[in-house]
Amino acid sequence: MKVIFLDIDGVLNCSKTHNPRNLPYVIDPKLLKRFERLLERTGAKVVLSSTGRYDAAGLFSAKRQGVPFIGVTPDMPHKPRRKEILAWLKGHPKVARYVVIDDDDDGLDDLPLFQPSASTGLTEKIVTGVVDFFDGKTDKVMRSNRVVRIIENIHASLTQHKG
Repeated sequence: MKVIFLDIDGVLNCSKTHNPRNLPYVIDPKLLKRFERLLERTGAKVVLSSTGRYDAAGLFSAKRQGVPFIGVTPDMPHKPRRKEILAWLKGHPKVARYVVIDDDDDGLDDLPLFQPSASTGLTEKIVTGVVDFFDGKTDKVMRSNRVVRIIENIHASLTQHKG
């Protein structure tokens, strides 16, 4: 089984996503369509790793807006997202290949991270990279450079964005 660990904010929405009422858990229809095409091309299953996964309103919103997912990573307060993903994988030994799509690093350095910018969300370039990764054409991941990742990790620490 192929699995995508999905963060929603900054991936399925971005700074350009229309949100006139400034509602939480908004999904950009264009980015969702792009993500659905990725799923069609890869046959991957989705596990939510987004912080909204432990908020009933966040899960409801993801379902209502059509995000297809088979489960969520465990909620491990004060632990980095990496540990939550590894815990989920430990309980699902049939996963052959997986990727993480997340705009933040959250200590994901040794995991196969495909990192869109929060200003653009999921791009066609990242979709192609994930497809090639799942097809075994490459082991190359797509993450921000080291300086950007350090700044993101500091920001996550300061804002308590650990999940």
